[in-house]
Amino acid sequence: MKRQRVSLLSCVLLVMILVLTNVSPVFANGSDNYTIDMKQVQEDWEKAAKVPLVQDKISENSKGIELSAYGTYPTRKGVILVTPDKFKGIIPTGHAAIIYTSTTVVESLSGGVTTGPNDWNKTRSKCYGVTVSGTTTTQDSNAADWCYRQRGKSYNWNYLNVSTRSSFYCSQLVWAAFLDLYGIDLDTGSYGVAVHPMELVNTSRTSKIYEN
Repeated sequence: MKRQRVSLLSCVLLVMILVLTNVSPVFANGSDNYTIDMKQVQEDWEKAAKVPLVQDKISENSKGIELSAYGTYPTRKGVILVTPDKFKGIIPTGHAAIIYTSTTVVESLSGGVTTGPNDWNKTRSKCYGVTVSGTTTTQDSNAADWCYRQRGKSYNWNYLNVSTRSSFYCSQLVWAAFLDLYGIDLDTGSYGVAVHPMELVNTSRTSKIYEN
């Protein structure tokens, strides 16, 4: 029991050091290690900030065609949310989720795939809303449903193993939904096979419809 407490304390201290010092984290990948280049991450977030803001796609519903207000915080099902904020001890390089309802998102945290509040405009120092360019609003909604069905699956700590569907990290979850359903690959290749949250903003296959 004493050894378990020491081990847990060591893990907590390691996460705190990584977050507070911006040391490039190294994660296991089978026999290899994967190092996150924090300088590249910072440069890519700066690039994401320069992506132009555009009008959200036309929404089709029972009332006909609906055009969303320009630049407003998204509540539409299937819109992707991305933040550069360091989040709850997960890789200190950002976080991503997909909107499920006007008040709920689907995301993968350290405890696995779950739902959370759709309030990132109030709880994140920086937040982007992006929509996949080659889909309809119905297809976006289906992607959110796909992510919702993954609830309860564990967090994927092997960031290079994006082919698994038994566990997910945050951006892998969103990426996998559009890849598996529509063959749309949102990965830019900037981090090899790993899918970084920032790539969901910088890819040419999405459009930025919101930022705070």
